[in-house]
Amino acid sequence: MSLFEKLFQKAGKKIITIDGEYGSGANEIAKKVADKLNYEFFDEKLIELMSLEKKVKPEEIKKDDSFLQGTIYDLYRQNYSYSQEDIATNDAAFLLDSKTIREIAKSKKAVIFGKCADFVLEDFPKLSVFIYASKEFEEERILNTYNIKKDKLEIKMTRENNRRANHYSRNTGRVWSESHNYDILINSSSFDFESIANLIVEMSQNRKWKNLAKVRIFFMQKFTIFLKKIYIW
Repeated sequence: MSLFEKLFQKAGKKIITIDGEYGSGANEIAKKVADKLNYEFFDEKLIELMSLEKKVKPEEIKKDDSFLQGTIYDLYRQNYSYSQEDIATNDAAFLLDSKTIREIAKSKKAVIFGKCADFVLEDFPKLSVFIYASKEFEEERILNTYNIKKDKLEIKMTRENNRRANHYSRNTGRVWSESHNYDILINSSSFDFESIANLIVEMSQNRKWKNLAKVRIFFMQKFTIFLKKIYIW
């Protein structure tokens, strides 16, 4: 099998990736979509737990580690052939979680929340969704849902959204929440969560799946750029 074929082997399952702003209800909506489709649901914590179960520590991953062989990791090793022996811990953790996400996509029908899944599964048949909301809606929902004091609300919202945006930007080279990175953007303050979940289900069932050959070429180009960026960071 060629390197290109290894990098972009076709998945047999359909996947929905959902991301969103803190307080928008994106996580809750993602769970509803999974329930309606009878898909498995994977959020950030579960993906990290599954990665930990592999008993591979990110800080111990080297550029020539056999654990990284296959899919996007061959490309990673190729780009790092001229660099330092050690991979930065943050980059290794991202690659570890990416491997977990791609394994899920190859074997399951799933809704995946967060973890740059829309980018990691660029060459897989999927529907990518981003959920946002008005500031007033998010503030009210956070106060009613989480144990956050009102005087700490602004700081918490800014910190959490910055964390998500920075993680996405560093690992994908893209701008978090930017429209052309997703198939659908939905304002959750304009509709009830049940209606939004139904809409996502309907859209997933009527999705015009992209020509994967073209997507694979695009993904290889984008991922090469990403690897060069994280090398110089």
